[in-house]
Amino acid sequence: MTDATGDGTSALEQARGAAARGAWAEAYAGYATAQEAGELGPAELAEFAGVAYAAGHLDVSVETWERLHDELAGLGEDNGAAGAAVRVAMHLLFDTALMAPVRGWLRRAERLLDPAAATPAHAWFAAVRSYERLLSGDLDAARDWAGRSRPAWTRIRRQRRSGGWPRRGW
Repeated sequence: MTDATGDGTSALEQARGAAARGAWAEAYAGYATAQEAGELGPAELAEFAGVAYAAGHLDVSVETWERLHDELAGLGEDNGAAGAAVRVAMHLLFDTALMAPVRGWLRRAERLLDPAAATPAHAWFAAVRSYERLLSGDLDAARDWAGRSRPAWTRIRRQRRSGGWPRRGW
């Protein structure tokens, strides 16, 4: 790990501390340094993507979610790859309204999601698909997808309360 300060604290540790304080520019710089040093695995890439977005770097956030999707898909981690694809779609939908790429990323996610499972990726997928349909003028489908989203979130909350689902991740 990169010792960014000479005190034994890595750039990644400093970035996480800055993010916890809401110091987004500082956190972004730390994650960028850690990324350049090759220190970001899949979990850290997801953290970096979120920090990049909070720091106002939409392009870096989207690129990082895309990279995470590719890495997880290559590892056969379909649910995680689907979750990353949903995040790309969500950011493109809310921040650019470019519907063609939104639909493309949602299709990627849908192909990867196990229809029998209920994970945060499933819930996010249903929520983003609902907004995509709403903004496309398909109110019936938007209502249907919104209806699918709510039970998924309810199941996830119950699983988390019972200790059956991790607090973080997809």
